[in-house]
Amino acid sequence: MKYYGIKEKLSKEIIFSVEDIFIIDPEFRRQTLYDWEKEGKVIKLRNQRYIFADNKPSDTDLYTVANKLYSPSYVSLELALNHYGIIPEAVLEITSITTNKTMRFKTALGNFSYGTIKPNLFFGYTLVQDHDHVYKIASIEKAILDYLYLNNNVASIEDFEALRFNKEAINARISMETVGNYSKIFDSIALNQRIESLYRYVKK
Repeated sequence: MKYYGIKEKLSKEIIFSVEDIFIIDPEFRRQTLYDWEKEGKVIKLRNQRYIFADNKPSDTDLYTVANKLYSPSYVSLELALNHYGIIPEAVLEITSITTNKTMRFKTALGNFSYGTIKPNLFFGYTLVQDHDHVYKIASIEKAILDYLYLNNNVASIEDFEALRFNKEAINARISMETVGNYSKIFDSIALNQRIESLYRYVKK
């Protein structure tokens, strides 16, 4: 199958793999994909993961890319906190959680980073339908816990002040009951202390 035929078949995919092409055309030659890359028709993001060069992903399209670029994963940490209005500064990379080893990819679409947690902590995310795509993103409570769990340098009221955590958004949107229930699964004294500091910061 020719380039435009493959592209039409994959038109709803933001990111695609070599395996996706083989499903469409079992006789497809890998060399053809390398040729398309040289011709500027496709862009390689990482091993066997590509986008069409004229594809211009939206911000939330990049969430889908992050999920598929390195899986299993869901968007969390700084990007999710910014998404929910908890931290005001623009986030310069797509941050996610995975059960695989910590990883960071520099791509034509930007930088994608993945923090590692244990398999039993891989929960608390939601599936969001975005036009033709679905992406996984942490709930607001889980994004907070993921961030505090992996950033042990954020532990005091002063730390939250320096990061300009949005008190109004936290009070309005976060269920402290859910935070408490989730924290029991983490079973971490240090994390509980950071949560207590966050609570005191919000009530200050």
